[in-house]
Amino acid sequence: MASLDSNVVNVALPIMARVFGVSSEIRWVTLAYLLPTTALLGAFGALSDVIGRKRVTLLGVVIFVLGSTLCGLSRTLGQMVVFRVVQGIGGAAIGSAIMAIATVNFEAGERGRAMAVVTLIAPLGAVAGPSVGGLLIGALGWPSIFYINVPVGIVAFSLIMRFLPKDDLGRSLRFDGAGALFFSAALFLLLVGLSPQHGRLTSVDILLLAGCGACAFAFIVVEHRAADPLVPLPLLGRGSFSMPILGIMTMAAATIGLGFLLPFYLEGTLGLSPERAGLTLLFFPLGIAATSQIGGRLTDRFQPRLPAAIGTAIALVGFILLFPLDPHWSAVEVAIRLAVGGIGTGFFLSPSNVAAMSATPQEHVGVGGAITNTARYLGFALGPTLATLLWSPDLQGLAGLSAMRTVLLLFAALMVCSLASVLAYRNLPRGEEGRLAAGGRPGAGLDAF
Repeated sequence: MASLDSNVVNVALPIMARVFGVSSEIRWVTLAYLLPTTALLGAFGALSDVIGRKRVTLLGVVIFVLGSTLCGLSRTLGQMVVFRVVQGIGGAAIGSAIMAIATVNFEAGERGRAMAVVTLIAPLGAVAGPSVGGLLIGALGWPSIFYINVPVGIVAFSLIMRFLPKDDLGRSLRFDGAGALFFSAALFLLLVGLSPQHGRLTSVDILLLAGCGACAFAFIVVEHRAADPLVPLPLLGRGSFSMPILGIMTMAAATIGLGFLLPFYLEGTLGLSPERAGLTLLFFPLGIAATSQIGGRLTDRFQPRLPAAIGTAIALVGFILLFPLDPHWSAVEVAIRLAVGGIGTGFFLSPSNVAAMSATPQEHVGVGGAITNTARYLGFALGPTLATLLWSPDLQGLAGLSAMRTVLLLFAALMVCSLASVLAYRNLPRGEEGRLAAGGRPGAGLDAF
């Protein structure tokens, strides 16, 4: 529900711009959802370690459904932005706990397959979002893309209440309010600073990024003094956790950046219609969907490093095959290359998540999953920004094509960073994985290496 909503709304943006009488300001309909969703992941993840992942997930569903209802009732852009923030808060609560739920409720031999289901959600949302949105808008009008979340949310709430086991929280923790404030503020300022309105960083964006640095420094100071810190700093300092997080962020930046860049190549250079360009781009998420379960099963059998390395290498090959960006390619030739990249990414997603979560101690599994998703969202924000630093939609002809190749080379370098991070994985002994999944001693994940 939450993943689909981040994609389904894009189809309605032109209609909402006309209804609300605005133009470029309509971008805030998207940003108003993404900013709280990303900035509050860590806070809700830590809260789930304190009060339980089931409670936080149920709270997220209620807030999300409330925000969806209010969005459908909006009559001005201001109302829509405020209610999208509410919706984004609910999305953050849902997203913060999902990987922790997949970690603690499945034994080591099943966790890869469980995580594969989780990682399949985002590409399915990307595939289904535009189609579902178009059908709903055509039949029932733009408010229906929000109202549809009400019955879905009621069903989700009922299923969670019935089937999700009660949390075993271990020792009692206190919620780190000051840490949550600085952590969320740093992420908010970072995301806004990395989303320049005109594609180029301005003095205002630089100021926002400086504010992010100040909040990050304050966060580190607060965490050193906190009895129960929001993010255990020793966890971030351990390669068993930080290496998968780095790889997840660089992979996300490369793949989302590619999705941002290629429409301009397909439509501007190859002369494809928007419909054909969209169909061509679908081969990337379809490749992810085709192999995510395979990557999960390989993780259960061989542990994360092998399938993650295979996936990253295949994805890198896909990027290299795209590098020439030949102006005479057909849509089929581009689609095949995108499918190769998607297949590799599908192999990578599940084992990288398992690697990060297996290195997280039981008592902090909620915030560990939230940090993992936060890294992914940061990559989503970083990819388009890096693209626009080296290339501009205003560039035409050979100059534009050359700049696109430079950006693609940068994305390939990010993919190499992901591969290097994967090769640094250290397999967790099976006994330790079992204890973590079953709720073993606190700190087991930190002491495993």
